[in-house]
Amino acid sequence: MSAELHIASALRLAAQDIEAAGVLSSIGNRYDAYHAQQAAEKILLALLTSENIRVERKDSHRIDVLIDLLPRENPFRQSFAGLAFLTAYATTYRYPKDAGRIPEAADGATLRTALDSLKVILRDAAAHFGADLEISRQSPARTAQPPR
Repeated sequence: MSAELHIASALRLAAQDIEAAGVLSSIGNRYDAYHAQQAAEKILLALLTSENIRVERKDSHRIDVLIDLLPRENPFRQSFAGLAFLTAYATTYRYPKDAGRIPEAADGATLRTALDSLKVILRDAAAHFGADLEISRQSPARTAQPPR
């Protein structure tokens, strides 16, 4: 698969995750944070693809690790600074603890702030790469050049 198509597809799926997180948040469903985490992960994977950086499977859900893999000169690195907390929602909050207790859901205000940030990051990344976010499209991004 071309880097341009991979980038566009990852960004399209991130848009769907942001939409799902918003819908789930509006009805008080705890899986809103999972979709926020997934959106951050997919945007970061698109950015890392443009940098020709391959992510090991064990690190793919780790927002903190993905941020650290972005080169310092990538302007999106700073945009993700306050979003590393989403890592916990990839798995930890989706399953009962060993004793059977269900972990607390994400704080609504914190999650809304994260989603607002992700929407801006996604918009800016799509603009940089020239990616159409319509999910039915299969067109590649216009460029795979990393942002600088």
